[in-house]
Amino acid sequence: MRKYTVVCLLFICSALFAQKHEYLKNEITRVAFQPNCIDVNKDNTKLLIGGENKMVAVFDLEKMKMEQEFEAHYQAVMDVRFSDVYDGFYSLGDKSFKLWLWGAGEPEKLYKGSHTFITDMGMTAKEDFFVGGSYEKRFRCWNNTQPEEPVVIDTDQKKSVVSVAVSNNHLIAAGSLDSTIELWDGNSATRTGKILAHSGPVCCLQFIDEGKKLLSASHDGYAKLWDIETTEALKVYGGHTQPISNIDIRNDEKFLLTAAYDNTIGLYNIASGDCIYRYRFHKTHVLDVKWNASGTGFYSCDKDGNIVEWEVPKKVFVDFYFAKELQKEMTDSKLFLPKQKGESKDDYKIREQKAEEFKQGLIDKYYQLTVSNINDNEQ
Repeated sequence: MRKYTVVCLLFICSALFAQKHEYLKNEITRVAFQPNCIDVNKDNTKLLIGGENKMVAVFDLEKMKMEQEFEAHYQAVMDVRFSDVYDGFYSLGDKSFKLWLWGAGEPEKLYKGSHTFITDMGMTAKEDFFVGGSYEKRFRCWNNTQPEEPVVIDTDQKKSVVSVAVSNNHLIAAGSLDSTIELWDGNSATRTGKILAHSGPVCCLQFIDEGKKLLSASHDGYAKLWDIETTEALKVYGGHTQPISNIDIRNDEKFLLTAAYDNTIGLYNIASGDCIYRYRFHKTHVLDVKWNASGTGFYSCDKDGNIVEWEVPKKVFVDFYFAKELQKEMTDSKLFLPKQKGESKDDYKIREQKAEEFKQGLIDKYYQLTVSNINDNEQ
């Protein structure tokens, strides 16, 4: 093997074999409480943090400091979400969830009426219809004009409905501790289907594809994709060794993130089921994970209070799907030769720049092939 080929291979291998913290972008902060949930705004300038200590904190991602912290509920905060309709955000805790407007000392709206702690909430894109799960074998539906008068729907499940999701046409998914999912028409309050989904409690639910498909995750360590019409499993996303705590789906609905008690985060191709990458940094349970709006990275939080920012560059996908092809094209190129006898420093620097441009061009090319293949799988 020629000398330049060996050098090139060493260069490529250092890029292809991911190090433990390779895509760790920033250790944002470590809070003094357990952060149960997080969310990031569309501008990627503010991070919401909901705590076990009943508090909601607002972290400024530009100034890298805590902007605001206040007691939002009389029990632990279990969910926080930026509003796409109002200039504010939602918090969920105790037996209620609330809409807060920026600068206001009191909630703009208080959604209540549950007899036990609300464990999860789902809402439509217009934020005019809400669903909540709790420690009962039922779920509740709220209209934004009557936040204190929910409609109560009893399920046939044997244990509490702790996870919920709702589509924009008011199709409701109710996930239970008994490992099943029931599907309901929220407009008529009629059950439309039941899924024997997992071997453990169903902890997370989210609709995709305009409500035609449903993603679920469980304490059995698996996430699954379901066809709503047939209630058949389309894909299974494995790899975690302990319960999944939370999931998030990229805006284009092509990639799934799973946070788990095994201290890792999984990145999956939704269409194929492939586990593309496993992020490792946290030393304790990862409790939540959220994509940024651009889909180029995400945030995670763990039980010890660490909040971390990660990158999801094109290279992650190219390394998984086209590593051999990328390696061959780089090996065949003479741009990666070591400095040659008689080659000036300036010429060598120019060649290094061209090599980097060539590499980025290859990554862009193979990333587009990845996206094209994913689109074909979705057909």
